[in-house]
Amino acid sequence: MAITSKRLLSALSAISAVGLTASSVVACGTFDLSKIINRVRSDEEYFTTYQYPVESWNSSYTFKAEDHKVLANTNATALGVDEYGRVYGDIFAPNPDLSKSQVGESSDGGKTWKYSVRKNISWYKSDGTKAGDIKASDFEKAAEYILRAKTTGSQLVSLWSSFIVGAREIYLYLSNYNSVQGSKGDGSWTDAKAAIKKGFSYKTGTGSDEKVVEVKAVEAGFGLIIGDDNTVTYKLTKAAPYFESLLCYAVFSPLYVPEGEVKDVDKRADFTKGYYSGAYLPKINDGNQIVLEKNENYWFKDMVSIKKITYVNASGGTSSKGRELFESGETSGFLVNNDDSQGWNRYVGSDIEKPVFDYVYDAPTSDALASFVLFFNMYHSDIDGGEDTKKERAVKASKLLQNQLARLLISTGIDRSVFVKYFSEKFDGGSTTSKMLRNVYTAPGVAADDTGKDFSSYVEDAVKELANVKANDGSSSINLSDGQDPLLGKAKLYSGKEQSALMEELRTWMKAQGILSDSQSYFELHLLQNPDQNQSLNPKINQMFERFNQIQNNPIHLVAVDAASKEDYQAKTNKGEFDLDISGWSPDYADPGTFLNTLRVEGDMNTYTGSAKIMEVLNDKGNKNYSALHTDVSDDFVKDYQEFDKNVAKTDSTTTDNKVERFKEFAQQEASYMYKDFFMMPFYIRSAPKNYSVSYVVPYSTNYAWSYGIAGFKDWSKQLSSHIVSTVEAEAQKQRVKDYVASFKNDSNMKKDDVNERNHILFAPQK
Repeated sequence: MAITSKRLLSALSAISAVGLTASSVVACGTFDLSKIINRVRSDEEYFTTYQYPVESWNSSYTFKAEDHKVLANTNATALGVDEYGRVYGDIFAPNPDLSKSQVGESSDGGKTWKYSVRKNISWYKSDGTKAGDIKASDFEKAAEYILRAKTTGSQLVSLWSSFIVGAREIYLYLSNYNSVQGSKGDGSWTDAKAAIKKGFSYKTGTGSDEKVVEVKAVEAGFGLIIGDDNTVTYKLTKAAPYFESLLCYAVFSPLYVPEGEVKDVDKRADFTKGYYSGAYLPKINDGNQIVLEKNENYWFKDMVSIKKITYVNASGGTSSKGRELFESGETSGFLVNNDDSQGWNRYVGSDIEKPVFDYVYDAPTSDALASFVLFFNMYHSDIDGGEDTKKERAVKASKLLQNQLARLLISTGIDRSVFVKYFSEKFDGGSTTSKMLRNVYTAPGVAADDTGKDFSSYVEDAVKELANVKANDGSSSINLSDGQDPLLGKAKLYSGKEQSALMEELRTWMKAQGILSDSQSYFELHLLQNPDQNQSLNPKINQMFERFNQIQNNPIHLVAVDAASKEDYQAKTNKGEFDLDISGWSPDYADPGTFLNTLRVEGDMNTYTGSAKIMEVLNDKGNKNYSALHTDVSDDFVKDYQEFDKNVAKTDSTTTDNKVERFKEFAQQEASYMYKDFFMMPFYIRSAPKNYSVSYVVPYSTNYAWSYGIAGFKDWSKQLSSHIVSTVEAEAQKQRVKDYVASFKNDSNMKKDDVNERNHILFAPQK
């Protein structure tokens, strides 16, 4: 007999009938905490918040985390990860051999993976009407949609190109079929699959720079094979023992196209036009709230105890808004914000290790494996579409950011802690350096070698070995651990030049390039801001920039520019209408490549780096923007960036059997990208040393620690208590999960068949 959600909560409640301490019941000012303690809520309705509207209800289109926080509950993924770290089949059928940690059949040294689609599973419209069966062929429709990115706008092409045999070649064919030599086709999917088997060529460039690009044949054909028995087989470009962690991300989920051609499917901005396979169906999306209701036809419906999820619009508020919404009864919980002094004093107090409120608990967040960075955009969108004055400024910004000295000055001149203390002040112990600074891109915890050495340590070793660092005797001072600052004030360590000399050299160059006139003392680079954060993050960013701008004789000033609205902010960010941007990335799979591939010339973050567009221009003297953007540093910039791109691709595809060598090579590339070439600046982490919550959500009832892909965004397995969860209950739940995982050592099936634990449903054989 399966344990039910109710039974788990009852067990938790029985752990201890703790007496309330005086700190928990006393009124704080005019606020009486006993009202929260005694408040009873339905354990079937979950209320949380959102900051940005869902741009796309098409999981084959968007890579935006804010979209997937909702889509993770409306659209099933091929595989999933439970709270104990076990991979299970979601759309794909479970492995009947429970002793296997893998869901699929792996062969060819981890280069071939085969799966069966579950039986009797369906697509549904938002009103609950069945739209059709989920078939293996729907995975190929998703592949076509993604690889037609030049037409569909899909943001997910790089993962397919990196992993699936023939995907890159199909993408090139579909993107350039009008100039494919000898082609008589119309760019159909069938033509594309046939063309890559023979090889093809296409023209690129103009005038004297026109050239023919030869694409070698992929004799094996496209590496996605759809079987008549409703199976899906993936042929990979490299051995990837971690491939199943990648299948937890929506990029490899199916796409339903009931009629017409795949290329005509849009991003489905209207949820009523979408098709859903997950635990919930969207019912309302009116700008004030997003409402999802349980899909009673979802195959794991017996695990879904929350019948309704309401996302409340919390944008435009101060750091206290989340708390205020909870205290007023509008949400099911909140994360205590370091910058909300009233809330912090009320629920945590002066001793971080011993909160004053007995109903606060610390649990990991979905940001635990995310890294936030400052992107230098080499190709502001105004270069192509701006008014004359805006285009002129954007061209100058691009020329400036091509210069390594400019990027070095910013990276070693910005005091990140001024901004990051918004998140960390209470944890910093009076130090001027924030404990939440991050100094690598690939987040610690994503990948480790067989001895347990984390990849981030490999990056630190690689930075110490950089020629520019060793030349200045800086190796011994390098510490890339979170909470250290190896950049601020250290221009000489990385360049051999004092900051004042660096600025003087840069100023001379800027005048020679026409970026500065004799009457101008500095040039402004723009960071786009979301006006909804004017009462929270933006003032801290402005303070950080002001401090940088006050550096004497600084030829660069950093200026934050407000978008008209959060929607305008999203639209301009998507276009690349900025010089600088602070954004984050979290892992799609358990390997450093999940981060480094995003920075390749045509990687996922190329809109933020401008890499694809600037390389297209600077590699083509006939391009209309070449003369405007090319300077005496451009050739070195192109050489260094393309060398990074080539090296990441080579390591990812060839150094697959030896994890230590793979990590060393990847680490050299990450080190060079940020500490030699300064193409990007590492910035901060958003997961605090303590993530204190006050909530009705039972902690560790969903995935926390193994947040590959969108696994950490899935709310459908969460469980709610009718009262807020106490510290004692939360600790007991944490220990229960820890003990249960430990018990796997003595069970060959990892307890997947434990009918007294609800998750056995995930691994049960198909009926």
